[in-house]
Amino acid sequence: MDCRAVMRLPYQWRCSMATQAEDCKRIINYFNYFRMMYCTIDIEDKSTEIAMMLIFLLLCVVIIWLMSFNVETFFSPALKIVSLKLRMNEYLAGVTFLAFGNSSPDIFANLMAVRADAPIFTIAVGNALAIILLSGGTVCLLKPFKMNGACTVRDLLFLMLGVEVMRYVMVKGGTVTMWDSIVLLSVYVVYVLVNVIDVILMRQEIKKLRNECNEMQGLPYTARKEYLKKLVLLSSMEDDDEIRINDPTKNSGPSGAARGISDLLITPKLESRPRAVDFEANRTNLHNTDNPKNLLLFSELWYSLNPIDQEAWRLGGKSTRAYLILRCPMVLILLLLIPEVNYQKDKHGWSKLLNCIQIVANPFVVITLVHSAVCNSYHSWYIDLNFSISMWSPCVTLPLATVVFLHSRTDVPPCYHNILIMLTFCSSIVIIWTAAAELEALSEIVAIVFHLSENFMSATIGAVSNATPDIIANSHLAMQGYGRMAFAAIIAGPVFAVLISMSVAFMFNNRVRYKDASDWVYGEHGQNCYVFLVISIATTLWWCLTFDFHARRSAGIFLWTIFIIFFIFEVCVELELVHDFSKDKFFELI
Repeated sequence: MDCRAVMRLPYQWRCSMATQAEDCKRIINYFNYFRMMYCTIDIEDKSTEIAMMLIFLLLCVVIIWLMSFNVETFFSPALKIVSLKLRMNEYLAGVTFLAFGNSSPDIFANLMAVRADAPIFTIAVGNALAIILLSGGTVCLLKPFKMNGACTVRDLLFLMLGVEVMRYVMVKGGTVTMWDSIVLLSVYVVYVLVNVIDVILMRQEIKKLRNECNEMQGLPYTARKEYLKKLVLLSSMEDDDEIRINDPTKNSGPSGAARGISDLLITPKLESRPRAVDFEANRTNLHNTDNPKNLLLFSELWYSLNPIDQEAWRLGGKSTRAYLILRCPMVLILLLLIPEVNYQKDKHGWSKLLNCIQIVANPFVVITLVHSAVCNSYHSWYIDLNFSISMWSPCVTLPLATVVFLHSRTDVPPCYHNILIMLTFCSSIVIIWTAAAELEALSEIVAIVFHLSENFMSATIGAVSNATPDIIANSHLAMQGYGRMAFAAIIAGPVFAVLISMSVAFMFNNRVRYKDASDWVYGEHGQNCYVFLVISIATTLWWCLTFDFHARRSAGIFLWTIFIIFFIFEVCVELELVHDFSKDKFFELI
């Protein structure tokens, strides 16, 4: 029985039917919301049901805030450090690590029961559309910047290629084969290789230009013009090749960030990049060999675990302080579990006692959450936490934490502090994945209660909720001066989602092998999403070339306008006011 049919039954029958209908059992993650609503709370009238939906919407806001805090405090600083250590440039870091971090939840979501029969083509293309239009528009609005022109054009064309290859897989026949999955995967491998080779060739060209400039320094004045031309090209390429930890408190030019609504209508002159932070000085500025190893051990722990931002508390009014108090429990839990490695902070965020606790607690919690989600066993309306594997993690982490405690100091991080980035990265991705999965489950429940079609929700509300982590992460990076990295991820994220997420789903979902499976995989709104995505890619190429690859605020407004038009069109299709772009199906009479 379809879960939407349960909503047509009297309230007294919904509990038994919601627990028995297989379709309802797939719309769960860590919580079984239908069982909570109709069995535990025992909703008996429409007004209570609507009130519950409002609570769910409030929960969605809390989940979005949770993702925002996680990205800003833990994920983004760790991403910049990893990119710096691997000697990536800003664009390659956005194409690889940031795109993977933003889009990896889609891989896990496509393997979940909630998407076993879902229109995953509509979901993938709808997500890509929302990321390009909403996240791209937001980044352009918040802080205009100069793009990497050649890389932007190349990646947009690769995105177009990926979408066309995936659409061909959908329309060529009634089923999807394993070879189709391999083709999609191969296109993405080629895409990453092209980006890596491009960086290698650029660095070779930089080396060549440096040698030529050194040789031309002794030439006569007549060759000065050619020398300056090469010097400008070298400076531009070195800027593209560089990634550094920016110090946002030391801008050398006026801020390009919008401070009010009126500022959104004005594109300021591009500011110079913020000065790089002296992360070695930040590491050792409190170090003194005369200090004892455990100086201010517990004071440091209290300071690191304090969930209230002291500066925001002093400067804020009553509403700000109320907000800081309300978020305290969640902030405290995150600070207790996730190590913070941040080169912009004193001691790079090192807190000796807290980090030793996190070495034990972090793997235990992450393994428990992931293992419980895989086992998928529920007690009433919530998941059974499975400790059968995580219970053994302290056997490894407790001795390790003891060694770290005995060896390290409180006034300077140890040389192996960066290893904690692995814990930060994994736990941040698990939180993003969990939050995104809960958002998807909640959005589908709201759709079912209000009798909205699954295809409509996948193309609109679901796409926006799935794009929310990308918007948060990319906006935060853009405000810190990493606009090129953010825009690279805005394009590369959809490439990853269209090629990798879909290929993984095709590999492990055997239902796509059935006859005419491509019909439900493509979805009723799949053609609408495809047409608007092609329009978005083409118009993005157009305004990039028109503006000489300067991301202006007018471009951000333009991208948001396209999404609003798309949303209005989808609503009109759902209400049957207009016809969609798909062809009508005709059945032959027997």
